[in-house]
Amino acid sequence: MKNKAFRTAAIAATAFGAVLALSSTAGAAGVSGPAIYVNHVLYRTVATPTDLAGTGAPAQSWDTIYNFFGAQQSVATAAPGDRGYNGGRWQVHKVSTPGGYAAALAAGDLDGNAVLDSADEIDAALASGALVDDGIVKYFVCTLNKVPARG
Repeated sequence: MKNKAFRTAAIAATAFGAVLALSSTAGAAGVSGPAIYVNHVLYRTVATPTDLAGTGAPAQSWDTIYNFFGAQQSVATAAPGDRGYNGGRWQVHKVSTPGGYAAALAAGDLDGNAVLDSADEIDAALASGALVDDGIVKYFVCTLNKVPARG
């Protein structure tokens, strides 16, 4: 019983960390700084206090965000305008790098830009074992907005 309580507390703390990691750069209006890559493009988001856990929604109604918990910005599998985009309904997967971030980068950085920034790169790192999907830590809603180009 003690183990179950510890595991429940650890999962709750991890989910809370996911929300903080996604919203840690939020300004007064709730708009984050650069936070999430999709298809090699950096997006910001608007943090929302939603929790959609336990809704029973089918798996295909969610897009995935892979959260590195500080090693780099998160990576999502879809963005507005992509075929099959689910309107900002996300399941956040915590990922870890058992051999270190450099090993995951070496295995997955297909374009050589020193960051994992697409679903294909995440898939390559996962397939190699250098990146591990530790499971879903949060279900929520948020928007994705391209980071404006600097001119």
